[in-house]
Amino acid sequence: MAIRQPVSVNARSLLALLALVSALSATGLVAGGPATAATRSGPAPAAEASVQGATVHTVGTSAQSAAGTYWTPARMASATPVTPLRAPSAAQATGSGQATGSGQEHAAAGTPQPPPGTPDPTYFNGVPTVGALFFTTGSQAHFCTASVVDSATLNLVLTAAHCVYGSGYAANIAYVPEWHSGVSPYGVWPVRSITVASGWRQSQDPDLDFAFLKVAPPAGESRPVQLVTGGLLLGINAGYAHPVYVIGYNNTDSQPIGCATRSFEFEPTQIEFYCNNFWDGTSGGPWIADFNPATGTGVVVGDIGGYEQGGDYPWASYSDYYTWPTLHLYLQAEASQV
Repeated sequence: MAIRQPVSVNARSLLALLALVSALSATGLVAGGPATAATRSGPAPAAEASVQGATVHTVGTSAQSAAGTYWTPARMASATPVTPLRAPSAAQATGSGQATGSGQEHAAAGTPQPPPGTPDPTYFNGVPTVGALFFTTGSQAHFCTASVVDSATLNLVLTAAHCVYGSGYAANIAYVPEWHSGVSPYGVWPVRSITVASGWRQSQDPDLDFAFLKVAPPAGESRPVQLVTGGLLLGINAGYAHPVYVIGYNNTDSQPIGCATRSFEFEPTQIEFYCNNFWDGTSGGPWIADFNPATGTGVVVGDIGGYEQGGDYPWASYSDYYTWPTLHLYLQAEASQV
């Protein structure tokens, strides 16, 4: 399927697409596989179902409950990034206001430097549509960044695939919208399922470094996450060049950072932006076109990941370019709930 026109996917347009995917599943054109036992240990077994081009990993109800209670404020504060590729120096700011430094003071001699005019991000308390994604791998507690995307089922979150699947699936995984300074204004949302591309699971293809997570409401909340926080439209084949606002949770910081910058083509399957001080933890952070700072809404055209799992230098970040594989995985994440 070739997508020749830009597409912004929202709940209304998705209903017809879901009907098509369900029909294909019924006819066998979208292949389904038997559930298999998860290999990762945890409070309860999880299940895995393979569909054409995607793997849906279901988290058991007791594991969801355990994740909801595991993430105390102290554990959130002590979590570390999952991929320590871009480590900050002592010069990195940890307060409010502008994230200091051009990035050049962090670079070793002979390493590439940011182009002139590369912007600096600012610290802020965040927006409801973007949050921290907490999880464990073995005995280690980690975090990435994630965002709510508009969907018919109102419960999907987007992040980088490398945040949730490495040699196995992440455990104790939960999404915390607008987390900042130890505050979780919308509570802790346990993850019910993880959908990654089969190509990522098999070979960690950098062109498939995105994942969709189904989240469950915290105790005392009956509404799905999108009705609580709002969501971002998913921009498919939207073009490479955009003014974007990128949000992420940096290593050692208690607040998210945001940066107004521009995306551009890195290669046909990847996009890039320049902004200083995007360290580890920002993986999965959304690139938002048409950003509304009052509501946190807009069109997500990328998330930090892809090439070098987001990049080797804190001033240059990457994302997969969203085309058919992204839309296909999104539809599969939705269809698995129908």
